[in-house]
This record gives sequence, C-alpha cells and structure tokens, in this order.
Amino acid sequence: MKEVELFEQMKHGEPVLFVTAIGYIIGITDIPDEIPHSVVKLKDVYINCVSASRVNRFSKGLTISVDQIIGFNVLTEEERLQTVTNWQVSMAPSIG
Repeated sequence: MKEVELFEQMKHGEPVLFVTAIGYIIGITDIPDEIPHSVVKLKDVYINCVSASRVNRFSKGLTISVDQIIGFNVLTEEERLQTVTNWQVSMAPSIG
C-alpha cells in the first residue's frame, strides 16, 4: 500500500481496521506530525491473530510499518466495538 494514499485517507483519532499478514488489526489512529509516514501509530489496539485463534489487546498502543498493511478500512466507533466483540465471541464462545 502506498504511504501517501494511506495517510491521506486517515484522520487522527478515528477507528480503523488493517489487514496484515499476521491477522486483522483494529485501533484508533494516533498520528502526530513528528512520526515518519512509513509507520502508523494506533492506540487501544486489538489483533485478531487467525493462525493462533486468539485476540490480543495492546491498550498502550502499537506502531505498524506501512509495508505490513495489505488493506484497510475506516470504521465508526460502533463498528469497531461490534467487530472486537464478534472476534472475542468467535474465539471463546463461552465468554459473555
């Protein structure tokens, strides 16, 4: 994915879904001016690691190389919460 395309479509503080080789990543963009456009900083991050059948949470955030992003979609806050809930239920159906 081209860096310029990615950063032109994202705004600071909005929920996004990234598709990567390791799995799906949901977080809230944290785009300070001083970071290079070769990485994306996210806060309140959830990773759906399909190969390991688990959902990991990184509450303090995560920095992702743009080279690792295969695709992405901007979400609403409601879509973000619903998607994370669906992931958690599908990985551990007895929760809830």
